[in-house]
Formats: sequence, C-alpha cells, structure tokens
Amino acid sequence: MTLINKSIRHLLFAFAFISSALLITPSLASNDDVSLLQSYIGTWKGLGEITRDNGDVESVKCKVNIIQSNQGRVGYKGRCAFAGGNFSIAGTMAYIAEKERFEAVMSTSTSFSGVAIGKRDGDNLVFKLSDKNADTGDSFKIDSNISLIDGELSIAFTAENITTGRMIKVAVPFSQ
Repeated sequence: MTLINKSIRHLLFAFAFISSALLITPSLASNDDVSLLQSYIGTWKGLGEITRDNGDVESVKCKVNIIQSNQGRVGYKGRCAFAGGNFSIAGTMAYIAEKERFEAVMSTSTSFSGVAIGKRDGDNLVFKLSDKNADTGDSFKIDSNISLIDGELSIAFTAENITTGRMIKVAVPFSQ
C-alpha cells in the first residue's frame, strides 16, 4: 500500500477520532460545553488537498454529518474520497468534566484509532492528536488538528513514514 493511501486512511482516523463512544453522563458536562459541541450539528462538506513530499498535489473530497447523540455527546459520521480510494469514520465528541477537557474518540474503515484532546478558547475548540502507529510494519508519526473555530470546521493532518521519511500533508476546510 502506498504512503498516500496509508496516510489518507490516517486522515480518516483524524475524522474518526471525533467519534467513537464516550461513556459520559449529562451531569458531567456543563451546558456551555455541550452547547458548543451542538453548535456544529449539521452536514459539512469539504474539498481540500493532499500534498506529498515530492510536491504532487491531489484533491480530497469529504462529507461529515455531526448529529445529536445521547448523554451530552455529539456524534459524527464521515467519508472522504480521493484518487484511487475512500475511507469512512464514525465517533463522538464530549466534554469530560472529571478530566476538565474535551475528548474525541473515533473508529475508521482502517485499523487506526485513538483519542484526541480538545482545548477550548472562547467559542473555539481545537482537537489535537500526535501519535505513532505500527500499521503493517511501518511506523507513522501522525499530527492532526480538527478545529471548530468561528462556526467553521477544518482539518489539518500530517503523516510521516518514520521508516522511509516520506511525508504527506492534508488540509480540508468544510462548510455547511
């Protein structure tokens, strides 16, 4: 599998980490935190670019549905398509009061999974994930940001194959 396909799968991970099931009761999250997450409910479409380390650029088209979930959570499902492939994600976002932070968990159509930590700044929320993945014997360094800023959603993602040093960058702005 090529670096671009693996990295795109990891982009799906980035979308997906916003999803999986978090066990949280409504009493653990403040109304402001839940309201902030709920303000992003809707259908989001994005068209972005994948940039390889050799300078090649490829388009990626994504769609994410953010929906009301139960117990103070917001769920999402998404799909991205690019030349030669696609991937899907699903998960949830929530505020975990006992940890005093937002968390996003995901599942993907790939084997990559994890938890992203969210930080609030006023009405803005940014989830960050830095991780290494030993997928099919290759190690990847993943840096991902999912931003909910000024009522807009965007994803920025970098994946580096530690074995080969090859890298890709993905940026997808979304609109409703």
